[in-house]
Amino acid sequence: MEKIGFSLTSLKKVLTIKALDIAKEKGAGVVELFGDLSVILKGITAQDPEKIRKKAEKYNILLTLHLPMIDINLASLNDLIYESSIESTIKALEYARRCGVRLVVAHPGLVPVRHFLIILLAKRRLKKALEKILNLTQKYEMELTLENTALDEKDLFLKVSHFKKFLLSFDGKIKVCFDFGHANVSSDGLSKTWNELKPLISHIHIHDNHGKEDEHLPLGEGNIEFSTYWKELKNFNGTIVLEINDSHKRLKGLWRSLEELKRIKEGENPPL
Repeated sequence: MEKIGFSLTSLKKVLTIKALDIAKEKGAGVVELFGDLSVILKGITAQDPEKIRKKAEKYNILLTLHLPMIDINLASLNDLIYESSIESTIKALEYARRCGVRLVVAHPGLVPVRHFLIILLAKRRLKKALEKILNLTQKYEMELTLENTALDEKDLFLKVSHFKKFLLSFDGKIKVCFDFGHANVSSDGLSKTWNELKPLISHIHIHDNHGKEDEHLPLGEGNIEFSTYWKELKNFNGTIVLEINDSHKRLKGLWRSLEELKRIKEGENPPL
Protein backbone atom coordinates (compact mmCIF):
# COMPACT_ATOMS: atom_id res chain seq x y z
CA MET A 1 0.00 0.00 0.00
CA GLU A 2 1.32 3.47 -0.90
CA LYS A 3 2.48 5.68 1.95
CA ILE A 4 -0.28 8.21 1.25
CA GLY A 5 -3.10 9.10 3.59
CA PHE A 6 -4.82 11.78 5.60
CA SER A 7 -4.80 13.45 8.99
CA LEU A 8 -7.38 12.66 11.63
CA THR A 9 -8.15 16.40 11.76
CA SER A 10 -9.42 16.20 8.16
CA LEU A 11 -12.30 14.04 9.38
CA LYS A 12 -13.26 16.49 12.16
CA LYS A 13 -15.66 14.64 14.48
CA VAL A 14 -14.45 11.13 13.64
CA LEU A 15 -12.26 9.43 16.26
CA THR A 16 -9.18 7.35 15.55
CA ILE A 17 -10.51 3.80 15.36
CA LYS A 18 -13.31 4.81 12.98
CA ALA A 19 -10.76 6.79 10.95
CA LEU A 20 -8.75 3.60 10.45
CA ASP A 21 -11.84 1.84 9.12
CA ILE A 22 -12.37 4.74 6.69
CA ALA A 23 -8.70 4.64 5.65
CA LYS A 24 -9.00 0.94 4.87
CA GLU A 25 -12.15 1.56 2.83
CA LYS A 26 -10.56 4.43 0.87
CA GLY A 27 -7.26 2.66 0.27
CA ALA A 28 -5.15 5.04 2.36
CA GLY A 29 -1.86 3.70 3.70
CA VAL A 30 -1.20 6.39 6.32
CA VAL A 31 -3.26 8.03 9.05
CA GLU A 32 -1.86 10.93 11.06
CA LEU A 33 -3.14 10.98 14.62
CA PHE A 34 -3.94 14.18 16.52
CA GLY A 35 -1.62 14.26 19.51
CA ASP A 36 -3.69 16.86 21.36
CA LEU A 37 -6.36 14.23 22.03
CA SER A 38 -4.04 12.56 24.52
CA VAL A 39 -3.56 15.71 26.61
CA ILE A 40 -6.82 17.69 26.43
CA LEU A 41 -9.82 17.03 28.67
CA LYS A 42 -7.83 14.29 30.43
CA GLY A 43 -7.59 12.32 27.20
CA ILE A 44 -11.25 11.26 27.18
CA THR A 45 -11.38 11.21 23.34
CA ALA A 46 -7.96 9.61 22.77
CA GLN A 47 -9.26 5.99 22.65
CA ASP A 48 -7.36 2.87 23.67
CA PRO A 49 -3.87 2.94 22.08
CA GLU A 50 -3.60 -0.85 22.06
CA LYS A 51 -6.80 -1.15 20.01
CA ILE A 52 -5.51 1.54 17.64
CA ARG A 53 -2.19 -0.27 17.19
CA LYS A 54 -3.82 -3.65 16.55
CA LYS A 55 -6.27 -2.24 14.02
CA ALA A 56 -3.54 -0.32 12.18
CA GLU A 57 -1.44 -3.49 12.02
CA LYS A 58 -4.41 -5.51 10.80
CA TYR A 59 -5.08 -3.00 8.00
CA ASN A 60 -1.36 -2.48 7.24
CA ILE A 61 -1.73 1.26 7.87
CA LEU A 62 1.29 3.29 8.94
CA LEU A 63 0.61 5.68 11.80
CA THR A 64 2.16 9.11 12.20
CA LEU A 65 1.22 11.64 14.89
CA HIS A 66 1.15 15.41 15.03
CA LEU A 67 2.46 16.35 18.46
CA PRO A 68 0.27 18.71 20.53
CA MET A 69 -0.35 22.19 19.10
CA ILE A 70 -3.15 23.69 21.22
CA ASP A 71 -1.64 26.18 23.73
CA ILE A 72 1.80 24.63 23.10
CA ASN A 73 5.01 26.62 22.58
CA LEU A 74 8.31 24.72 22.73
CA ALA A 75 10.17 28.02 22.35
CA SER A 76 8.30 29.94 25.06
CA LEU A 77 10.26 32.26 27.34
CA ASN A 78 7.60 31.80 30.01
CA ASP A 79 9.00 29.07 32.25
CA LEU A 80 5.60 27.59 33.15
CA ILE A 81 4.37 27.49 29.55
CA TYR A 82 7.70 26.09 28.37
CA GLU A 83 7.81 23.27 30.91
CA SER A 84 4.12 22.45 30.39
CA SER A 85 4.65 22.33 26.61
CA ILE A 86 7.48 19.83 27.02
CA GLU A 87 5.46 17.78 29.51
CA SER A 88 2.45 17.68 27.17
CA THR A 89 4.67 16.65 24.27
CA ILE A 90 6.28 13.85 26.28
CA LYS A 91 2.85 12.57 27.35
CA ALA A 92 1.74 12.53 23.71
CA LEU A 93 4.93 10.66 22.74
CA GLU A 94 4.15 7.95 25.27
CA TYR A 95 0.66 7.65 23.80
CA ALA A 96 2.18 7.52 20.30
CA ARG A 97 4.53 4.70 21.37
CA ARG A 98 1.62 2.63 22.62
CA CYS A 99 -0.27 3.24 19.36
CA GLY A 100 2.70 2.02 17.29
CA VAL A 101 3.42 5.41 15.69
CA ARG A 102 6.55 5.50 13.51
CA LEU A 103 6.93 9.26 12.90
CA VAL A 104 5.94 12.41 14.80
CA VAL A 105 5.62 16.06 13.74
CA ALA A 106 6.44 19.06 15.93
CA HIS A 107 5.94 22.80 15.41
CA PRO A 108 8.95 25.12 15.93
CA GLY A 109 7.28 27.56 18.31
CA LEU A 110 6.36 31.22 18.59
CA VAL A 111 7.81 34.51 19.76
CA PRO A 112 5.86 37.47 21.23
CA VAL A 113 7.91 40.13 19.39
CA ARG A 114 10.56 40.05 16.67
CA HIS A 115 13.59 41.25 18.59
CA PHE A 116 17.00 39.63 17.97
CA LEU A 117 17.52 38.80 21.66
CA ILE A 118 14.04 37.30 22.04
CA ILE A 119 14.57 35.20 18.90
CA LEU A 120 18.00 34.04 20.08
CA LEU A 121 16.68 32.95 23.47
CA ALA A 122 13.66 31.27 21.89
CA LYS A 123 15.91 29.26 19.55
CA ARG A 124 17.99 28.11 22.51
CA ARG A 125 14.87 27.02 24.36
CA LEU A 126 13.52 25.21 21.33
CA LYS A 127 16.80 23.38 20.81
CA LYS A 128 16.86 22.25 24.43
CA ALA A 129 13.24 21.07 24.23
CA LEU A 130 13.83 19.18 20.97
CA GLU A 131 16.91 17.48 22.42
CA LYS A 132 14.70 16.07 25.20
CA ILE A 133 12.06 15.00 22.70
CA LEU A 134 14.68 13.50 20.38
CA ASN A 135 16.05 11.34 23.18
CA LEU A 136 12.60 9.81 23.59
CA THR A 137 11.84 9.39 19.87
CA GLN A 138 15.14 7.59 19.42
CA LYS A 139 14.35 5.34 22.38
CA TYR A 140 10.90 4.62 20.94
CA GLU A 141 12.31 4.13 17.41
CA MET A 142 10.28 6.99 15.98
CA GLU A 143 11.39 9.59 13.49
CA LEU A 144 11.13 13.19 14.68
CA THR A 145 10.26 15.87 12.13
CA LEU A 146 9.92 19.64 12.43
CA GLU A 147 7.31 21.39 10.31
CA ASN A 148 7.90 24.57 8.32
CA THR A 149 5.42 27.20 9.49
CA ALA A 150 6.32 30.87 8.69
CA LEU A 151 2.65 31.89 8.58
CA ASP A 152 2.92 35.20 10.43
CA GLU A 153 5.25 37.40 12.49
CA LYS A 154 4.83 35.28 15.61
CA ASP A 155 6.42 32.20 14.03
CA LEU A 156 9.99 31.73 15.23
CA PHE A 157 11.42 31.00 11.77
CA LEU A 158 10.21 33.34 9.03
CA LYS A 159 13.10 32.61 6.64
CA VAL A 160 13.65 29.11 5.31
CA SER A 161 17.43 29.61 5.49
CA HIS A 162 17.19 30.18 9.26
CA PHE A 163 14.93 27.15 9.67
CA LYS A 164 17.33 24.97 7.68
CA LYS A 165 20.38 26.18 9.63
CA PHE A 166 18.64 25.35 12.89
CA LEU A 167 17.74 21.85 11.68
CA LEU A 168 21.26 21.16 10.47
CA SER A 169 22.51 21.76 14.02
CA PHE A 170 20.98 18.36 14.87
CA ASP A 171 23.28 16.56 12.40
CA GLY A 172 20.46 14.89 10.47
CA LYS A 173 18.71 13.47 13.52
CA ILE A 174 15.64 15.65 12.95
CA LYS A 175 14.03 15.72 9.50
CA VAL A 176 11.55 18.08 7.87
CA CYS A 177 7.81 17.72 7.68
CA PHE A 178 7.26 19.83 4.58
CA ASP A 179 3.91 21.61 4.50
CA PHE A 180 2.98 22.77 1.01
CA GLY A 181 0.32 25.18 2.22
CA HIS A 182 2.58 26.82 4.79
CA ALA A 183 5.34 27.24 2.21
CA ASN A 184 2.92 28.85 -0.24
CA VAL A 185 1.93 31.47 2.36
CA SER A 186 5.49 32.16 3.57
CA SER A 187 7.48 35.20 2.45
CA ASP A 188 10.08 32.94 0.82
CA GLY A 189 7.42 31.24 -1.29
CA LEU A 190 6.81 27.61 -2.17
CA SER A 191 9.52 27.04 -4.78
CA LYS A 192 12.40 28.43 -2.69
CA THR A 193 11.22 26.70 0.48
CA TRP A 194 10.91 23.34 -1.30
CA ASN A 195 14.33 23.59 -2.95
CA GLU A 196 16.05 24.62 0.29
CA LEU A 197 14.51 21.87 2.39
CA LYS A 198 14.20 19.06 -0.16
CA PRO A 199 17.25 17.06 1.05
CA LEU A 200 15.85 17.03 4.60
CA ILE A 201 12.22 16.10 3.88
CA SER A 202 10.92 12.73 5.11
CA HIS A 203 7.23 13.59 5.60
CA ILE A 204 4.82 15.84 3.70
CA HIS A 205 1.63 17.68 4.63
CA ILE A 206 -0.21 18.57 1.46
CA HIS A 207 -3.15 20.90 0.87
CA ASP A 208 -3.91 24.00 -1.19
CA ASN A 209 -4.50 27.73 -0.63
CA HIS A 210 -4.39 31.05 -2.47
CA GLY A 211 -1.09 32.22 -0.99
CA LYS A 212 -2.63 34.60 1.54
CA GLU A 213 -3.72 32.37 4.42
CA ASP A 214 -3.57 28.76 5.56
CA GLU A 215 -6.90 27.60 4.09
CA HIS A 216 -6.30 23.82 3.92
CA LEU A 217 -8.21 23.47 0.65
CA PRO A 218 -8.47 20.31 -1.47
CA LEU A 219 -5.77 20.01 -4.11
CA GLY A 220 -6.51 22.16 -7.16
CA GLU A 221 -8.79 24.61 -5.35
CA GLY A 222 -6.07 27.17 -4.60
CA ASN A 223 -3.20 28.59 -6.64
CA ILE A 224 -0.49 26.01 -5.97
CA GLU A 225 0.85 24.56 -9.23
CA PHE A 226 1.14 20.97 -8.06
CA SER A 227 2.03 19.84 -11.59
CA THR A 228 5.49 21.35 -10.96
CA TYR A 229 6.04 18.74 -8.25
CA TRP A 230 4.47 15.64 -9.85
CA LYS A 231 7.76 13.92 -10.63
CA GLU A 232 9.24 14.62 -7.21
CA LEU A 233 6.08 13.50 -5.41
CA LYS A 234 6.01 10.32 -7.49
CA ASN A 235 9.59 9.48 -6.51
CA PHE A 236 9.27 10.62 -2.88
CA ASN A 237 9.96 7.71 -0.53
CA GLY A 238 8.51 9.25 2.62
CA THR A 239 4.96 9.59 3.85
CA ILE A 240 2.42 12.05 2.41
CA VAL A 241 -0.55 13.21 4.47
CA LEU A 242 -3.49 15.27 3.25
CA GLU A 243 -4.64 18.00 5.63
CA ILE A 244 -7.89 19.08 4.01
CA ASN A 245 -10.62 21.18 5.58
CA ASP A 246 -13.78 20.42 3.61
CA SER A 247 -16.04 18.60 6.05
CA HIS A 248 -18.77 21.07 5.05
CA LYS A 249 -18.69 19.40 1.62
CA ARG A 250 -18.88 15.90 3.08
CA LEU A 251 -15.14 15.35 2.45
CA LYS A 252 -15.57 15.17 -1.33
CA GLY A 253 -12.44 17.25 -1.83
CA LEU A 254 -10.43 15.08 0.55
CA TRP A 255 -11.28 11.85 -1.25
CA ARG A 256 -10.74 13.42 -4.68
CA SER A 257 -7.34 14.66 -3.52
CA LEU A 258 -6.44 11.21 -2.20
CA GLU A 259 -7.28 9.61 -5.54
CA GLU A 260 -5.21 12.23 -7.38
CA LEU A 261 -2.20 11.53 -5.18
CA LYS A 262 -2.56 7.82 -5.93
CA ARG A 263 -2.57 8.62 -9.64
CA ILE A 264 0.60 10.70 -9.25
CA LYS A 265 2.30 7.78 -7.52
CA GLU A 266 1.23 5.53 -10.39
CA GLY A 267 2.85 7.91 -12.87
CA GLU A 268 -0.28 9.58 -14.19
CA ASN A 269 -0.84 13.34 -14.47
CA PRO A 270 -4.09 14.25 -12.72
CA PRO A 271 -5.87 17.47 -13.76
CA LEU A 272 -4.79 19.61 -10.81
